[in-house]
Amino acid sequence: MSASPNGVSGPRGRVRGGGADTPRARTATGRLLGEWDGSVAVFRGIPFAAPPVGDLRWRPPRPAASWDGERRAYDFGPAPLQPQPPVASVMYRTNFADRRALVMSEDCLYLNVWTPDAAPGTGLPVMVWIHGGGNRYGYGHQDIHDGRAQASRGLVVVTLNHRLGALGFLAHPELAAEDGLGASGNYGLLDLVAALTWVRENIAAFGGDPDRVTLAGNSAGAAHICHLMAAPASRPLFRAALGQSASGVGRAEGPLPSQAEAQKQGLAYANGFGGRDIGALRGTSGVELIVRGHFGPVVDGRVLTEPTDDVFAAGRQHAVPLLLGTNADEGTVYARPGEDAETVGDARFVGPVWHWAQTHRATSGAPTWMYRFARRPPLPPGLPDLGVYHTAELPYVLDNLAQRPDWPWQDTDRRLAAVMADTWARFAATGDPGGGTLPPWPRFTGPGETPALVFGDTVRTETLRRPRSS
Repeated sequence: MSASPNGVSGPRGRVRGGGADTPRARTATGRLLGEWDGSVAVFRGIPFAAPPVGDLRWRPPRPAASWDGERRAYDFGPAPLQPQPPVASVMYRTNFADRRALVMSEDCLYLNVWTPDAAPGTGLPVMVWIHGGGNRYGYGHQDIHDGRAQASRGLVVVTLNHRLGALGFLAHPELAAEDGLGASGNYGLLDLVAALTWVRENIAAFGGDPDRVTLAGNSAGAAHICHLMAAPASRPLFRAALGQSASGVGRAEGPLPSQAEAQKQGLAYANGFGGRDIGALRGTSGVELIVRGHFGPVVDGRVLTEPTDDVFAAGRQHAVPLLLGTNADEGTVYARPGEDAETVGDARFVGPVWHWAQTHRATSGAPTWMYRFARRPPLPPGLPDLGVYHTAELPYVLDNLAQRPDWPWQDTDRRLAAVMADTWARFAATGDPGGGTLPPWPRFTGPGETPALVFGDTVRTETLRRPRSS
């Protein structure tokens, strides 16, 4: 196959070096060289916004600069600045035990694209994956989020970074005074909107259809998707949503903080640095800033103009097909000694996800499905048995068991990963997860119980009951 001047082209096999067989894409900011990874072309480290550094710290993302010639998209960009979970923990071993050394920088607004052998205009469905990590950890190119296996099913897969912690979500009266809308906070959410805008404008060059974009993500990434369903600026940018194990509505901690509440928290945070003003904080090391405090989305007045709960209650959210689910033992990672892990899991995860499904179905009428993940992963030696813990589904949903080669995977795991990845791909392609070899999968009904598909040692339809916490 000859190289196309405008889009992805080239033979199968692994090719790097800029020759005629190298996959290429032309974006609005410049031309890219990728490489083949088996039957999938991958473009890494694509800037979707300007580096949010210096005076751009705590400002909405600005457009990325253009470049001349062909940019080599061979390597992932830096991860956002962040601490790391304990290396001996199950959460670290599942999510962060990558084979590459972790490189972090405040200059972190990069995304990655995996695509089958396709040219512009092919019109493939697109899955944009948003990582989890409690708004404190995570990055788009974690091994567990590798897009090759999913892209081989006929999708264009995009993963991305966004600002985290105080760098991503600090609200402060001085920041609001700088802003034309009086907004502050949610810079990480604004990064997501910027990335989705980039997808809208450029994904056709990689064989993707900008009108067939599905958002998918787990934990904090799922909650962000819920907020994006409520945000007017992002609604035109996707047509379906898939959320795993978290919600932006019905949260255990209550509705999102108002701007006044968030700014008060921001002033308290600044007091921890001697009451420094925003100018001084912009001159403070980003590493020093991200190790303190816990931050997340707020009603900022720009991307979120009202509480997400209010938007869903009134039926003003994006009325897209919605696939949601949770794991059987969500609370085991988070329960303190003496706490009931099931109650913790219901309050933090299962109940809010049920509330999301119930409210969306009731107020929008959009088709909604629910799943339960019930397969206990075979952990490597030395890790505690936490059952089907929070994030246990991640190696399965993108068919990435091979990214954890030291885990004693069994044939049951490999079959389940193939089924789940097929199901997620079918939902991205059609807006309906049912079909194939799956048992019948009725839509979510609620309010007291619903049929759901259980992905465990077998795949089956069961009736789930509403958690008390929802």
